[in-house]
Amino acid sequence: VVGTSCGSIQIWSCFGSSVSTRPLGAVYSAHGGTKPVTFVTFIGDGSKIASRSDSDDTVRIWNVEKMEKDGGGSFSRKRSGGDGGHSPSLLLATCRGLPALNESANCAFSPDGTVVCAGSSVNPREPNCCGKLKFYRLPEEPKNGKPIKEAKKEKKKKETAILDPIVELDVAPNASVLVVQWHPKLNQIAVGTSDGLIHVLFDQTLSSKGALIPSSRSVRPSDGLSDLLRTRAPTGSAAFLAGSNANIQTPNALPLFREEARATRKVKEEVRKDPEKTKLPQPPVTGGIKTGTGAGGNISFAQSVYSQNIQKIVKNKNIAGQDPREELFKHNEGKSYVSKAYEGDVQRILAEKTVEEEMEEPSSKR
Repeated sequence: VVGTSCGSIQIWSCFGSSVSTRPLGAVYSAHGGTKPVTFVTFIGDGSKIASRSDSDDTVRIWNVEKMEKDGGGSFSRKRSGGDGGHSPSLLLATCRGLPALNESANCAFSPDGTVVCAGSSVNPREPNCCGKLKFYRLPEEPKNGKPIKEAKKEKKKKETAILDPIVELDVAPNASVLVVQWHPKLNQIAVGTSDGLIHVLFDQTLSSKGALIPSSRSVRPSDGLSDLLRTRAPTGSAAFLAGSNANIQTPNALPLFREEARATRKVKEEVRKDPEKTKLPQPPVTGGIKTGTGAGGNISFAQSVYSQNIQKIVKNKNIAGQDPREELFKHNEGKSYVSKAYEGDVQRILAEKTVEEEMEEPSSKR
């Protein structure tokens, strides 16, 4: 569905491979004359369309089935210069009292489709002005498409319902309500205002999650001594900034002096699993000696082979109460480790003179 600057509302089909040259349904002069239609939206079940223009102060509710059936034929283009002329079966209701000073003004249906809400614009130059959020209850209809009250009195002439707000909320002092979004699952309303703020409206019983999560957290009680010291701290000092929850941004500082953001729970769990960041000690060797990346205790391959051989030797021997020297002497039987040093001519003269005697002789004899 689209709204045009010439004042028409058109429904186009987005399905199929063929290009359609005509809309499925259309309404001309939706808000009277050639007033542009700046916003259109479907209800949840697609049975109604709400439209809004920045040139009037109304939100109009249209019947999609009637629009597609007649193709907008219930209103002639020749009569498009006026403000009325739409049949009550096509124009179901008109919500009044909604001035719009900008093209971004919109409206939203409730999740069950029984209420429509929209914001009003104000002139900020006027004193004591306030942008309001207004709620309108749509007329009920039976399955055959006729209003319940009119179904009982079919002879009575049908008229388009003129709706007044059932609830008005002051949302933005000295500002206009620009955009309204009604979340279908959370059942919460987000309101954007011209002063750059976003307001979230919710109900403790009807809403779920969303804004209820932070609003349910209790505020940490303030310490009286800390408040006293904070009031006496000079403006701009570290104590003043700490009390006002303001951090000093130093993007060009060294990593040693840079303040990092607080780690979340997920980040803390990942850091805890990293042995380098947590500086965990190496686990002791258990279940025998292991080599490789998963081994503990810094044991080399040669040490592991030596340990395995020693275990094989002493595995079946009971050495408790025995003298270890007896085992050592067994390796010395019939062997001499120093006799080879004295074999041969031990009287062989290696040098006739010592170095000192050679130094004392005169240089002529050398």
